[in-house]
Amino acid sequence: MPNWSAIKASFLALDQPHQLGELASSLAHLKSWVQSSDCHQVVPVVLDESLLYLSLIQQNTQIYDGELNQLQLVLQDWQRNWDNIKSQSSQTANIADVASGWSGRVLDLSGLLSSQSMSA
Repeated sequence: MPNWSAIKASFLALDQPHQLGELASSLAHLKSWVQSSDCHQVVPVVLDESLLYLSLIQQNTQIYDGELNQLQLVLQDWQRNWDNIKSQSSQTANIADVASGWSGRVLDLSGLLSSQSMSA
């Protein structure tokens, strides 16, 4: 089981753009694990991680509230229904697509890949 206290402390030490980058990375990991045949035990942990990151970001900003609230609802739905979803390839493929889209969107919100960030 992950050390959530250490993960939380490490995450909170990051500035907001890097926190959003970590959330985007977690969502990308979710996409990869959902597509893996050995995903049944890892996906719930990655969902927990993503939801933790999301809640910590939401505590410190309201800038992206609408989008982040929508993402939170999606992740919570997947978390609640994972036992029913995991054996349905069409459902897991959908999660992979949606997680990938959210990963890209959150990465865009972070600004980490913008030309200003790259030149700094």
